[in-house]
Amino acid sequence: MMGRQSGQLSMMVMDLSKLIPNNHLLRRISQVISFDFIYEILEPYYPSNGRPSIDPVSMFKMLLVGYLYGIKSERRLVQEIQLNIAYRWFCGFELADKIPDHSTFSKTRLRKWNESQLFQQVFLEIVRRCVKSGLVDGKELAADGTYLPANVSRDSWIETEAEAELSMQSYLDRLDEELSKQPGFKKPSIKTIKKRRTTSKTDPDSGCINHGKKSGIGYLMETTVDCKCGIITGVDVYPANEKESLLVLRHLERQIQNGVPMQNIALDRGYDTGAVHRGLELLGITGYIPAIQWGNPKFCVTAKSGANREKFIMGGRRVKRLPPC
Repeated sequence: MMGRQSGQLSMMVMDLSKLIPNNHLLRRISQVISFDFIYEILEPYYPSNGRPSIDPVSMFKMLLVGYLYGIKSERRLVQEIQLNIAYRWFCGFELADKIPDHSTFSKTRLRKWNESQLFQQVFLEIVRRCVKSGLVDGKELAADGTYLPANVSRDSWIETEAEAELSMQSYLDRLDEELSKQPGFKKPSIKTIKKRRTTSKTDPDSGCINHGKKSGIGYLMETTVDCKCGIITGVDVYPANEKESLLVLRHLERQIQNGVPMQNIALDRGYDTGAVHRGLELLGITGYIPAIQWGNPKFCVTAKSGANREKFIMGGRRVKRLPPC
């Protein structure tokens, strides 16, 4: 006999967690990370009386779902969470619960979350928990910079003029202090000049880059990864016209202050500068950086030391001492 659904409504009590596979990504995340610390971060931004707000942890998990599964539209994100049982369960919504409207979600994200620097604090806290749980050990790390084009129209590009100070480049406080104690050091006088900069009217924090195939308006993202489990331990974003080798030491120092252990780090040849080498030494990090191979022909330099004259052949950073002339 052919079976047919009756179409009648029935009442039942269901535990959504039993419907989620054990190897599902969201279940694995929920087993190792508790997001309850978000309540403490956001507590000063909510009044003690009045109507209860939508759970901020649930809204944060909604944003995490959108990031993990490539859902870039807030309208679509609300629809997907409404239909997908795994998304509902992870965000803490029962089958009968109404999903927050996209406009409420957007206003909360732009107001309370940006004002409280929630994203940055959540990232730092999760990194600290990864260190505590042993997912990050600092024995092998890698850092690099990546150019990210800004999502702006070329018609919005403008030339701006701003005052800039010409002074000694600061890599690291301890390195600056060490340089100032060198014999003959003289701190250069600070001069103010007017400098032109290409940026965008709609994204004024971006900068212009023109380096090989990389050109346009965008940002420079400096990222560090611990190689044990592939955990990102630090991310900093700068205008695209900044230089990686000038920023990496501050980038690493901030991670050390957050409790990230660092023993060995791999960097590409763009970081092969004396300041970076010495800065890593001051931070207690062993750096592995390929040497820059200079294309200039070798040349001779004659040096005098008292009555002796010596010749040095300089090929890139390597210096070979020859027998006295």
